Amino acid sequence: MKHKLVMVMLSVMLAVGLALVGCVPEEEAPVEVVKIGGVYPLTGPFAPFGIGDKQAIDLAVEKINAEGGVRSLGGAKIEVIYADSEGDPAVALTAAERLITEEGVVALLGSVLSSTTATIAPVCERYRIPMVNEGSTSIELTNQGWKYFFRSTPHDGLYCAAMYDCLDDLAEKTGEEVKTIGLMYENTLFGKTAADVWKETAHKHGYEIVADIPYSARAVDLSSEVLSLKEALPDVIFGATYVEDAILIVKTRQALHCDAKAYMAIDGGEIVSSFVEALGPLSNYIMAEARWSPDLAKPLAQEVNAEYYARHGVNMDGHSARAYTAAWVLYYAIEDAGSMDPEDIREALVNLYVSPEKIIMTWDGIKFDETGQNVLGTPCIVQILDEEFKTVYPYDIASAEAVFPIPTWAERGL
Repeated sequence: MKHKLVMVMLSVMLAVGLALVGCVPEEEAPVEVVKIGGVYPLTGPFAPFGIGDKQAIDLAVEKINAEGGVRSLGGAKIEVIYADSEGDPAVALTAAERLITEEGVVALLGSVLSSTTATIAPVCERYRIPMVNEGSTSIELTNQGWKYFFRSTPHDGLYCAAMYDCLDDLAEKTGEEVKTIGLMYENTLFGKTAADVWKETAHKHGYEIVADIPYSARAVDLSSEVLSLKEALPDVIFGATYVEDAILIVKTRQALHCDAKAYMAIDGGEIVSSFVEALGPLSNYIMAEARWSPDLAKPLAQEVNAEYYARHGVNMDGHSARAYTAAWVLYYAIEDAGSMDPEDIREALVNLYVSPEKIIMTWDGIKFDETGQNVLGTPCIVQILDEEFKTVYPYDIASAEAVFPIPTWAERGL
């Protein structure tokens, strides 16, 4: 009897011991990879933007990982999973949702176009996934009350103001009279927002808008639009374009001898290398609010651009430079968070400050306000001279003097 009792007690103790062993918490497995998503137009007419941004992000991530990865997560490596938006808002929405629900990304980068960003941001809001936007500049994007949207680039309000300031200063410096402006802009959120700002603020600078011409960025013929612009005889033309339409506008203006004292664009198609490559000497004298230029006298910018050029045979531009910067911004937030929890990463973005010496931009740094807008961004304007981008404004960072007024097509023999 005693023998049986001892056996029962041993069995109970063994069972309890096994149960207790099962209750011992296992150590958390170390984080090896932090997955973030990137939604960009990698095919279609907007692909030059998306491909350049992807190349820049890949360069940033490679450097981050080579320097030790996310140290607060034990050296976890960052992995970017890309999805092609095709430049289509509906496709972008679906792509963002797939990256979040199927790929398990903890944050998103993207997406160049304001129209695609406008559909991605609500998806991030619904799933509570932070998004760092590098280059969609419509003011409306930070007026929606989104809590998970962070835009590192300045918006069109600042850029449009910089264009007017530049034009004011050029007119004063040269004594050239400028009274009228013609607007030509693609008809989605990006272009229409820029045009609205130009029209709302023209009178403050003493200018009259004499042409207001929207068009489709997917158009293959813009002859009637350029003829309307020519007939309005504006002193200066302001443009908001993407790449293929920007090229088409210049070729059409040249063919129809549509002249002006200056053509000045906001961001968009005029600041990428493929624009100059496609047009050659036709691209000269185009001015653009560029965000960045390869001639910036900033050592970090020169170093990173040299690496980018060695890989891809072209300089960085205002788009790819901002994408490179956005990747670092998200990394700094993840590092500060020390967590893969999207809520922690969002909180880190809210409180983030990145000093100017840590970025390749001309900005005074990165700090987001309550709308998710970086309030430390500053614009710069370039002009294409001898088929190269040269910073011409503000004057304190200029590497060349702007040509204004520009020669006519006939004077150029084109």
